[in-house]
Amino acid sequence: MEPERFFHVAIKTDDLEESVAFYRELFGGTVVDESAPDEAVQYVALEVADKRVYVFEKAPYEADGVVDDLPTGFLHFGFVVPSVDAAVETLTDAGADLLMEPATFGELRIAFVYDPSGTRVELLEEL
Repeated sequence: MEPERFFHVAIKTDDLEESVAFYRELFGGTVVDESAPDEAVQYVALEVADKRVYVFEKAPYEADGVVDDLPTGFLHFGFVVPSVDAAVETLTDAGADLLMEPATFGELRIAFVYDPSGTRVELLEEL
């Protein structure tokens, strides 16, 4: 499996507004996407330099109940792949543990796996 590109890092915060202001004001970040107020997963995506920083109040796998609540700070990083389903199959066949089954969210298909040290890795397919 070869990713097409590195896409983002994700962090969890106790104060979404404060964290977004930090990346906007001190790193020149530009808001490029955000959840609707009524969505279960609240996030803001900022373009910082040439990558995205996703700031979450709760990660998708926390909201789905796949893992217990996580502390604030680093959540995961993500790679764009041609096919999430094929990437999950390749990685799990090679021994990677699956964190979250492939699912479609809007115009993205995503899944999460663990690397050997337990770091969460997101796989994203742009539909």
